[in-house]
Amino acid sequence: MEISVIASGSNGNCCLVEDKGVSVLIDAGKSGSEIETRMGRLGKSLEDVDGIVITHEHHDHISGAGVLSRRFGIKVYMANQVYSNSKFRLGRVEKKMFSLDKEFKVNNLKIKPVATSHTVSSCGFVIGKFGYFTDTGFVTKQMEKTIPKLDAILLESNHDIDMVINGSYPAFLKKWILSDEGHLSNYNAGTIINEKGKNLSFALLGHLSGNNNTPDISSETFNAIVKRKIDFSVCSRDKESGSWKI
Repeated sequence: MEISVIASGSNGNCCLVEDKGVSVLIDAGKSGSEIETRMGRLGKSLEDVDGIVITHEHHDHISGAGVLSRRFGIKVYMANQVYSNSKFRLGRVEKKMFSLDKEFKVNNLKIKPVATSHTVSSCGFVIGKFGYFTDTGFVTKQMEKTIPKLDAILLESNHDIDMVINGSYPAFLKKWILSDEGHLSNYNAGTIINEKGKNLSFALLGHLSGNNNTPDISSETFNAIVKRKIDFSVCSRDKESGSWKI
C-alpha cells in the first residue's frame, strides 16, 4: 500500500491511497487543478483514480470533488446525509452512497467507514491496516476499537489548546473548536496514539490549523506524550507532503 498526502490542513484535504491495483482519493478539498498539479509532482495521475471517498461535507473536504468526478469520470462515495448537505455544491456527479455501519468496496478494495464526531454523518476510513481520521471533536468509541488494529494512521492534530484559548478567534469559534464536534488537539492526538496505537509503526499528523498550531509544536507535543518510538511525520498545510509505502 502507498499513501500520498496531497493536501492536509484546515485549508484543504486530499489523500491518495493505492492498494491492490486500486487508487482512491480520500476527500478532494482543493480545486481540481491544484489537486492535479500536486499529484503530478508526486508522479501520480488522476486518470488512475478509481473513486473519491468523502469524510464529510465541509468545503475543505469536497471543493474539488465535483469537477474531478465530471472531468475524469470518477465515482464519488459518501454517506446519504453528506450528499444531502452538499449536492448543490458538488453538482452533477456519478455517486454511490454508503452506510456508516457497513464496509463497502471501490472495485475490489474494501473500505470501512468509522464514525467521527464533527457533522451528522462524518466519518474516517480504514483501508487494510491504514486508518484516516480527521475532523472529530473527540476519539469516538468506534475509533478506540479500530486504532489498536492499525499499522499506520493519519490522525488529526489540529491545534494547540493554549493557542486557541489565547488567540484572536471570537469566543463562539473557540468554543466550537474545543467542543466534542470540533477538532482534535495535539494533546488528543498524542494521547490516543500513546494509549491505543500499540501496533502502529507509522503516524501522519494532519489537518493542522494555520492560526492555532505549528508543525514544531505538533511534533514537540507528540514526542512529549508518546512513550515508545514510532516513526511519524507532520503533514504540510501548504503543499503535498509526500508518499509513503506501508
